[in-house]
Amino acid sequence: MDAMDALDASAERVVELAGQVRPEQWNNPTPCTEWNVRTLVGHLIVNRQGCYALLKGASAAEYVSMYERQSEAAGTDPGPALKTWVLSVRAAFTEPGALERTVHHPIGDIPGSRLLGMLIGESVVHSWDLATAIAVDPGLDEQLVELVYAQYAPRAQSGALYATGWVAAPTRPLPEDATALERFVHLMGR
Repeated sequence: MDAMDALDASAERVVELAGQVRPEQWNNPTPCTEWNVRTLVGHLIVNRQGCYALLKGASAAEYVSMYERQSEAAGTDPGPALKTWVLSVRAAFTEPGALERTVHHPIGDIPGSRLLGMLIGESVVHSWDLATAIAVDPGLDEQLVELVYAQYAPRAQSGALYATGWVAAPTRPLPEDATALERFVHLMGR
């Protein structure tokens, strides 16, 4: 699976899951203990807005400041808002030179290709979070999950994944018979 196929698969699933949220579930807690379902979907929207902004030349500080409004970002109709930003950020990643472009992320200057990988991983873990919060099957493609696991595992083993504090290190042991998805969400502190 190439990166753009992975972006499409991960985005499609997160949009589908947001579309499955029933009105009474917007205040459900999520595995991200500080967020409810509405804030999680707001985070997904702001994350796409932020990636789009970085690809268009935003600074790390501008990117960080966008997250101050994630609790309101979902608005009154979160599903369509998320879909709009999924399409916008995809278009930005397919612009000529976008994957080679240096973006000024809070972790440092990185190529657009790394930002793309981070967005895909974020979509996968938050699909699991959202599915868990609304009690549905995450329905994530196993090839997609293996791809993000392979991308994140070396960073987790080196400690770099946890150095920023954005991702919590696992606090429980991983079962020996864990699925690919269980291994990935475990890496992501779930």
